[in-house]
Amino acid sequence: MTASRGASRTDLIRLVAGREIAVKIRDKGFLASTLVFVAVIVIAIVVPTLIEGDTPEYTVASTADARPVAETAAAIGADGGLGLPEAAITVIDAEDPAAAVADPDVDAALSLDPDGAVVVTAREGVPGALEELVATASAAASAQAVAAEAGLSADQVAALTTPTPPRVDLLEPKEEQPVPPELVVVIFGFMFYFTVLTFGVAIAQSVVEEKSSRVVEILVAAVPIRWLLAGKVLGNAVMALGQVVLIVGAGLLGARAMGQGEIVSQVLVVSGWFLAFFVLGFLMLACLWAVAGSLASRIEELQSTTLYMQIAVMVPFFTAIFLQTESPARIALSYFPLTAPLLMPARVATGDAAAWEPWVAMGVVALTALALVAIGARLYAGSVLNTSSRTKLGGAWAAGGRA
Repeated sequence: MTASRGASRTDLIRLVAGREIAVKIRDKGFLASTLVFVAVIVIAIVVPTLIEGDTPEYTVASTADARPVAETAAAIGADGGLGLPEAAITVIDAEDPAAAVADPDVDAALSLDPDGAVVVTAREGVPGALEELVATASAAASAQAVAAEAGLSADQVAALTTPTPPRVDLLEPKEEQPVPPELVVVIFGFMFYFTVLTFGVAIAQSVVEEKSSRVVEILVAAVPIRWLLAGKVLGNAVMALGQVVLIVGAGLLGARAMGQGEIVSQVLVVSGWFLAFFVLGFLMLACLWAVAGSLASRIEELQSTTLYMQIAVMVPFFTAIFLQTESPARIALSYFPLTAPLLMPARVATGDAAAWEPWVAMGVVALTALALVAIGARLYAGSVLNTSSRTKLGGAWAAGGRA
């Protein structure tokens, strides 16, 4: 008898969840937002890779007296050191700079004025990377000339023009990563914020629509109230997780297709924690979103009944954004149930959390979720059938105890 009742309960919850999923899949707004998110993630990965492209190539015409500067610029561009841009510069001879740049294949021409200063001639403009390299080469040539006049040796000139960079000793070096961990935190944080807010409002709106149309009375006659709530939460949780996995998967596939395998490896390491905390965080708040909808008697009241839920979603997002550096406040909030779903994975992504910390925080969030699910179920049971007016929390709690 118990097994039968258990199987029946499971079937009913699955039926309600399936109904929620079917409604969501047919929602044009949901489909459009998902496609936009996927497109934005893919574009954010593909476009910078395309923009970077290969090393730029330039053709520079040079008069005989300016050729040392041109060749120095080409050498610096080939090396790409000292924080300067890389570029492949081809140097050709020219007598008249203006005539040389008439050739569309020539990007610029170098010459010296009577005072010995370098002159760059171009048709419409000089590419930024090329101009920076020529300026550096010109400065190096000037320094060498002054040093030679002062009677300095070749080694002394080299020490002046190409000084030895400082040695950097890191006591606690962090692994080099292709994407700044802070950017990964922002991306996952925004997805958490957007998804939980979107699906939370959808749950609340679905509940109040069923109340205002009195459909809920028919549903409750067929399905116990708490099972109805469980099906709603389960269906929306499946869709929310599916949307996040689809967005993350599209981004990873885009990175893989563009040959950015190191980005895929980095994101996969932290995405597991983000997704695990996302599921717990969503379940922790989903029942309360349903309660926010059940307290309202019509759509117009949703703004006021869901206000505190919107705050509960926004606070973790902005906390994760603004607390990017490790601090006592960040550590403490990474264990607080509302902020832990974002801050603890963020600390894992930045390498600031010990191996045991996310497990402890996950346990705290899981226990809080169980408590809030129980509280939310009682409030929902005590308010969902009150279709005549807005329900107060005290009244919903008292009625839920009798349900």
